[in-house]
Amino acid sequence: MRMTIALPILLLLPASVSAQIAPKSEPAGSEAPITVRIEPVVSGTYELERAREDIRDGRKSGTLSRKQARALKREADRADALANRNARDGLSYSEQREIDMQGRALRSLTEAQRSRPGNAAP
Repeated sequence: MRMTIALPILLLLPASVSAQIAPKSEPAGSEAPITVRIEPVVSGTYELERAREDIRDGRKSGTLSRKQARALKREADRADALANRNARDGLSYSEQREIDMQGRALRSLTEAQRSRPGNAAP
């Protein structure tokens, strides 16, 4: 008999204890609310953006010629177009990985062309 009475009390005890833990008011010294802005960006384009930055940096520093930069930008544009086309109906994991790998490959190609000695001409 004692067991049947004690069991429901033990089951209700954790629920009532956890309800008492929550603070009743805002913590003192809280800052203003943070605004988070989410823009519709195709997932996986981070590496493509980094590749574009590398191309711009290479052109500014003179380590890439105008012709090389144009060719690399065209490749980035192709990858962007593919990413946007695939993103219309949502990207699968494999599509995201493909876009990411294209961006990484473009970055590697950019770095390789930038590191060649004497390759850049104005």
